[in-house]
Amino acid sequence: MHVNESAIETIAGSLNPGGLENMKVGDRMSIDRKTGGGLGGFLMVSESDAAEGRSRGRGSVKSCLRTLDVLEYFMRARAPARTIEISEALGIPNSSADEILRTLAATGYLSYNPSSKLYSPSYKIVANAGAIEDGFFGSGRISRIMEDMRRETGATVFLTQQNDCWVESIAELAGGWEAAPGYQPTYPSELVCFDHNIWRPSTNFAAAMLAQHSNVAILQIASRTQRLGLGPKGPALMKNLVDRIAHTRTRGFALCRRKATIPVDSIAMPLRVPHAVASYAIGVVGDPLFENDNDVRHMLSAMQAVIFRHQEGLRSAGTRSLQ
Repeated sequence: MHVNESAIETIAGSLNPGGLENMKVGDRMSIDRKTGGGLGGFLMVSESDAAEGRSRGRGSVKSCLRTLDVLEYFMRARAPARTIEISEALGIPNSSADEILRTLAATGYLSYNPSSKLYSPSYKIVANAGAIEDGFFGSGRISRIMEDMRRETGATVFLTQQNDCWVESIAELAGGWEAAPGYQPTYPSELVCFDHNIWRPSTNFAAAMLAQHSNVAILQIASRTQRLGLGPKGPALMKNLVDRIAHTRTRGFALCRRKATIPVDSIAMPLRVPHAVASYAIGVVGDPLFENDNDVRHMLSAMQAVIFRHQEGLRSAGTRSLQ
């Protein structure tokens, strides 16, 4: 796709990623709108609050959320743990943690040593996750496209998915950019936000995901966001939102330049994932990622080449499956 200078512009906010590791999956940190106004109204909240925020209006089962919290505890801790350590880390009753751990151990998802009273993940989690990856994402295909994009651009690569009307950062691959020590970046968690009296995509990654939806679906997402209290009550014009997303859909990418209120450059693109029931986006982040329009064109060309190879691989796999 040819990119002219007029197309090189910021259309949405930025994704300011969290602390980076070589591949970090399942990052559930999000933002909660505590005050009105622009992006300055977003504050960091805890992981449990983030999960509760995304489940508002849909209902949730507390025991299910706590079970996921336990599994994600092991993802972060990377070491065996006792019941009391887990309950204190997650802020849940010891009896609840004990019940969850016993259930996971009885079903084979955790291993338990009665002598040391230590729990640790079993390989059953890995084997089952591998089967899901093979069936829904193609064996290693997502990690390969992220590695390919990092190699081509040298930037930090992020993968996001739509979670109802929220943005979920689900994987990141560290490149030449890392957050400064002690700095905890934040980003809006909703797909759309009401800012400066207009509705718009909350980030360029959100715009790339919304570009995969029809205008009707976009308006429905905005309406759900409004019902959650994340925008003004009453009728609101959505033309700006629809026009911005149409612009992203036409170009195939959403770009954000760093400025006083946005500490990083980023480019996000829609990502086609077979069997997905929600939209995905992949993008690169850096500080700086580019210095001028020519740098932007080179970065876009590299990213588009990676996406093209990915799509060709999907078409080839689909052709082989029909033979």
